[in-house]
Amino acid sequence: MKIVPPEGYEIDKENSTFECIKFKCIKPIRWRDREDKMVSGYWLSTTDDMVLTEYRKYNCHYNYGVFTTKRLAKSALAMAKISQIMANDERFGGVITDAEWDNVTNKYIIIRYDSDILKFMSTYEYSFLAFHTQEQRDLFLEENED
Repeated sequence: MKIVPPEGYEIDKENSTFECIKFKCIKPIRWRDREDKMVSGYWLSTTDDMVLTEYRKYNCHYNYGVFTTKRLAKSALAMAKISQIMANDERFGGVITDAEWDNVTNKYIIIRYDSDILKFMSTYEYSFLAFHTQEQRDLFLEENED
């Protein structure tokens, strides 16, 4: 008879006997790879409102959209809305592409520092709220500060 340990384990020869085979972990399994673990929190429904999950769900690919806190879920919803505004309102110049981030042109960004909203110019430092011109950035902030 051949005993095959589960993935990530080996036979613990020091603590095993003929009657009782013990295994020891040789490679830690990351939490995100364990489908026996649970996730809980908030998820975004298709009607734009946050829904508190009323039960815990197993950690698997179709539950990756569950946020641990309401604040994180609200931030994700805001990011999705902002990305659509930036991509579809031509006054804001469209989303800055990866190729544009790789070159040395100036980008005009909006960041939050502490509780303040600040406007900067950046060449390489990535920011979600980035625009091709200062005018685009300032107009976006004026119309969408909420």
